[in-house]
Amino acid sequence: MNGKHPHGIITFTAAAACVKGQIVKFTGSTDANGAPTVTPTTAATDLAIGVTETECAAGDQVAVGILGSYAGTTLVSAGGAVAVGANVSPIGTSADSGLTIGVALNAAAQSGDLIELAHRLPVSL
Repeated sequence: MNGKHPHGIITFTAAAACVKGQIVKFTGSTDANGAPTVTPTTAATDLAIGVTETECAAGDQVAVGILGSYAGTTLVSAGGAVAVGANVSPIGTSADSGLTIGVALNAAAQSGDLIELAHRLPVSL
């Protein structure tokens, strides 16, 4: 894991199952190699690190696009209905305040819909 990642994608061990486009955070624990592990965000106050490229089971290696470093836009699994142009929270919902990780480029009708996100490092509104 140590080194340069010019495309902003780093592989981590998943501490819990993830769907494609899952927003993840560090767990505070490490895997057998001493690398940090990731888990899905569960609160709008979670400090998200990135977005999973594929689905995975707990213990699997998963590629994570690092927010603010990942080239281009990314697909995020929405946490609920999201309007075009809405700021998106670390749990994939619309946010008018608190932490946000980017702007929705298309709408989500319900939780689980994939939305295209113009992402950034988490910032507080």
